[in-house]
Amino acid sequence: MMNTVLPQNSKQDNILKVAVLGLGSVGKTTISKSFSGELDDPNQISMTKGVDITVKRIVHQGRTITLQIWDFAGQKQFRFMIDVFLRGVKGVMYVYDITDIETLAYLNEFVDLTRNYLANHFYPKVPEVLVGNKLDLEDAEVSIEDIHDFMKNYGIKKHFLVSGLLSGNVSEPFEYIVDKIMNKEQSLADELVSKYQSF
Repeated sequence: MMNTVLPQNSKQDNILKVAVLGLGSVGKTTISKSFSGELDDPNQISMTKGVDITVKRIVHQGRTITLQIWDFAGQKQFRFMIDVFLRGVKGVMYVYDITDIETLAYLNEFVDLTRNYLANHFYPKVPEVLVGNKLDLEDAEVSIEDIHDFMKNYGIKKHFLVSGLLSGNVSEPFEYIVDKIMNKEQSLADELVSKYQSF
């Protein structure tokens, strides 16, 4: 569990970059701003052009972290920026609109773009989650079967339903990703220490 109240004189231990991908209008910016506490007026949120970066400082298991949330514009004219967008990424969130099945189908392209970039640049595997937004609306088009099929096809193991507009469950996917990143880094550190001590 993460605590957003920072201890006095805390030292920043990590900067973690999390990418948020999906078509325009699925609510990526609303989710990011809701999580960071910056969503004063949802009506003021406009379509992202290029990249929107949200920063939130958190505490995870006693360590202070600066979480950089990179919200990528869903329009095709910005796809040329994908290399810059994904550089240094530690975790990825794929977002769809539960009231529009096409927004889930189009995530195929974002998953492929992301995984191709990571493979071509020799990145280790990063935590990925699937997020269905607009839980506050009743006319859902995306079924449980649609979600299971997508996750099975891409080997994505975690799914969250959220309402960016009402700040419902928005912290959960970020908490999951941060926990996975930090646990992975700790395991790597422990492994290095173990190897060093064996000499």
